[in-house]
Amino acid sequence: MTELRLVEPEADDGPFSAGTPLPLRLPRGRHGIPAGVVTEHQRLRLLAAMTAALGEYGYANVTATQVSELANVSTSTFYKHFGNLWDCLLAAYVAAADRLCTVIETRCAELEPGADPVLAGIEAGLGLFSAEPELGLLLSAQAPRESPAISAARRLLVSRLAEMLRRAGPEDDGGRRPVGLDERLIDASLTFLHAQIARDATDGLPAHAAELAAILGRPRVAA
Repeated sequence: MTELRLVEPEADDGPFSAGTPLPLRLPRGRHGIPAGVVTEHQRLRLLAAMTAALGEYGYANVTATQVSELANVSTSTFYKHFGNLWDCLLAAYVAAADRLCTVIETRCAELEPGADPVLAGIEAGLGLFSAEPELGLLLSAQAPRESPAISAARRLLVSRLAEMLRRAGPEDDGGRRPVGLDERLIDASLTFLHAQIARDATDGLPAHAAELAAILGRPRVAA
């Protein structure tokens, strides 16, 4: 079983926004931690466990029991947080997509004048996928037919990344951008990255930054 990574939310007003983060497993018995904090901590563990379980078992084989055991909670606790497995998977996907976009945006905001934001953003994303391959698998896999909501979440992620790409590109790229080209290129890039991660080539992901930047950042001129 892969290691469970517990990541705190990005928001600055939640119970995990300040001080020492809670451990992966809360202490047993009377610990004095507010019930609301315990509930949020359980939910975060379940989201992290879903990402890890999906990386090991894939869409076709992951179960609520596997996720619950990895999160160190009961199956009944799982269903207190999520109506079914797909609800948990969707929440995990949305949280992972937000993390990816935040990592890219943060890196681009730190750039020195004259630096290439397209290359920097791609490097940041590949760095995240390399460090957390389960998250990379979750975001790069094609969504299962059984869950239109996850398919919609993936399309939204692709749209967000395409908009970030357009903002990072030159103001005048020589002409009108063909509608949907950025989205298609990003979708194809995610498919490529999924194949790399699936064959356990995560250490080599950062080496693809320059070639992906050349593809995604090239002039997008309509014929």
